[in-house]
Amino acid sequence: MAATGTLQGLFPYVRFGTGPEPLVVLPGMAFDNPVPGTARARGYAIALRRLAVGRTVTVLQRPRGLTAALPADPYLSGPDTTDLAELHASVIRDEFGPVDVLALSTGGLIGQHLALRHPELVRRLVLVVSGARLADAGRQMCRTWLAYSWAEDWRSLRGAMAAAVVDGAVATRLARLLGSSGRDPDAQDVADFRATVTAVLRHDTTGALAGMTVPTLVLGGRDDPFFPEPVLRATAAAIPGALVEVHAGGHGVPKQHSRWLQDRVAAFLA
Repeated sequence: MAATGTLQGLFPYVRFGTGPEPLVVLPGMAFDNPVPGTARARGYAIALRRLAVGRTVTVLQRPRGLTAALPADPYLSGPDTTDLAELHASVIRDEFGPVDVLALSTGGLIGQHLALRHPELVRRLVLVVSGARLADAGRQMCRTWLAYSWAEDWRSLRGAMAAAVVDGAVATRLARLLGSSGRDPDAQDVADFRATVTAVLRHDTTGALAGMTVPTLVLGGRDDPFFPEPVLRATAAAIPGALVEVHAGGHGVPKQHSRWLQDRVAAFLA
């Protein structure tokens, strides 16, 4: 069974598994961000079932109302991923204590700062389709998403985001078609989404990763437009002792090669 709710009034979450080892999952960017329903919770539990063996897995979604939760000063120049990491550090410290962290895409940007700024909270870090900074193609896609949001073209935005997390021409077309539907978004979700994309565009830990002391594994897709193989390998090379494995594919590797991913993560955490 998967449980859902909200932690500290900010973080929608899904929790499953009953093992003693805590694993916190920081997912990639989302547009809509409600408290997960039964179907979504079951989807997470099925997708990550191999990692729930011997562990209690908690998926922490983007905090709702992050623009209000963060201090005022950073918004003079826009949010950054260190601000997001501090929110996550607070909930991890209060609710879990030291944890293993599996961080995907945007979650990986937050995970990097967590490991750099709060190594006492992160036992081991797995970065999946994530790196020190966005590649140019990924930056352009994020800017396009922001433009869609400011134009209130929710259909195009949802379709483009759905297509970005699968690989292959047929899967991309299908995802864009099926993912484009949805209700008018919640105003808070729109504000949080824009703040998160802005933070992602500003993220660059290239010069900081040499100071990371947390054992780290970097996994991703060779042709990922956001974090392609050169970015993945450069990120791992910058982190002392980090391991890296690159699979054929793009940003859809976590979905389309889930067994490979979970096998590598389970072995690393063991």
